[in-house]
Amino acid sequence: MGEAALSHVFLHVASLAVTRSFYVDLIGLEVLADEPGYLRLGGGGGFRLGIEERGPEEIGSDGMQLVIRVIDVDATAALLRSAGVDVSDPADQEWGARHAWLHDPDRYPVSIFTMREDR
Repeated sequence: MGEAALSHVFLHVASLAVTRSFYVDLIGLEVLADEPGYLRLGGGGGFRLGIEERGPEEIGSDGMQLVIRVIDVDATAALLRSAGVDVSDPADQEWGARHAWLHDPDRYPVSIFTMREDR
């Protein structure tokens, strides 16, 4: 039997255009597929984020958080803040990363981080 591997997380959102702007323009993920009603994003490392536009009754989830490694957490947090996103101040963590926490346009919790040795 082969080795199991994570493929992607799937989100239901209210607006693909708003979600695309948030994750691509502000956070810096790459568009892998952009079709009517569906968007797939990715970045380094092969993990993917599948996104579908759905009604409000299908949006949201408790008990999960998207964690995204960015080139510069301080610069990304500043860009998000300038776009009106409520984002925490980046802070060094004991596990060697510098994190900031926020919510995406559909209120999914997101953490962006940079490893301290990357800075």
